[in-house]
Amino acid sequence: MPLKPTGDMDRNLPPTRRVPAVADPRQSLELFAVIARRYDLMNHLMSAGLDILWRRSACALLDGAPPGPVLDLGTGTADLALTLARRRPELRIVGLDPSPQMLVLGRQKLADRRLEERITLLRGDALDLPLPDASCAAVLSAFVLRNLPDLPRAFREMHRVVVPGGVVLCVELTWPQVPIFRSLFRLYFTRLVPILGAAIANSRRAYTYLPASVAAFPRPEAVAQMMEEAGLTSLTVRRLFPGTAAIYTGLRPEGR
Repeated sequence: MPLKPTGDMDRNLPPTRRVPAVADPRQSLELFAVIARRYDLMNHLMSAGLDILWRRSACALLDGAPPGPVLDLGTGTADLALTLARRRPELRIVGLDPSPQMLVLGRQKLADRRLEERITLLRGDALDLPLPDASCAAVLSAFVLRNLPDLPRAFREMHRVVVPGGVVLCVELTWPQVPIFRSLFRLYFTRLVPILGAAIANSRRAYTYLPASVAAFPRPEAVAQMMEEAGLTSLTVRRLFPGTAAIYTGLRPEGR
């Protein structure tokens, strides 16, 4: 399998478990409806602002990509789309998300920055993208994969809508590889984060689901295999500082 991780594979990670039941689309939508207004703040607090740098790192990987429409899959409040728009002002971006509450906040951000003509936000399903075949130069996502009930199908849809030679790039949370740091991260993530979620976002449940979904998410080699089976090639996994996030990338080969 043509996986090229930037470090050792996750030999020491907890075993992959079944994705929590809340990954059911209806329950997931209910959670995001509750936390939407505090979603950005919680992301920044939980990661100590590193989520901003992770999005920038992801967008930097598109610097050599051909111009063309870019899909931000699971755009939420449009943070990734806005980061890309600042870096690549010539691009047209389509943001897709199933949560109407998140999209309302995203559209307000676009209006505040006068970017409605460059970024279009749509409501839609990652498992049935409302886009034509080979219509996007790239597909991006940030912190979305864990919430999808059928990851192989989602990768097939990404492969379908990206042009031959186009890139699929996904940022996702992961467990640190260093044992001591992994233990500290688990303690912080499973004990403190739910308390923050209850106090700031009014939902302990949503921020109990978050660490559970990270623990349940497939290991990098399994994710890469799903991407390969969907038809993507040149697969890479890049660890992001401090090891709690990774960028998965794959290309749709020319002629396929």
